[in-house]
Amino acid sequence: MPVLRLPLALAASLVAALILTGCASAPGKDPQKLLEADAQYLNRQCKLLGTVNGRSIFGGLSEDAKIQGAVKDAREKAAAMGATHILMLKAGISGVAGLGEASARAYRCPAAS
Repeated sequence: MPVLRLPLALAASLVAALILTGCASAPGKDPQKLLEADAQYLNRQCKLLGTVNGRSIFGGLSEDAKIQGAVKDAREKAAAMGATHILMLKAGISGVAGLGEASARAYRCPAAS
């Protein structure tokens, strides 16, 4: 039986792709359709589902890319909870490793009539 030998770079790429695929969460709804609103409206009209936290270590050397990745992660988690609206609390870089982190509140609001 012949042994399949992969170049080291190709093997490393395949392992990285498998790891990244395992870390991705499949949102229940489209996170791009989440609306942002002010806290006063959300607290009066909507049900708080919980706080979500997003993280991102990727984005090369760009802090903006890490922050955007963390916000995207938080939005995906809110969508998976069934949120219709989101209120971003904070987003930035933290720690020695420079992780992108974001925190938001997820809300479900009644449909506009």
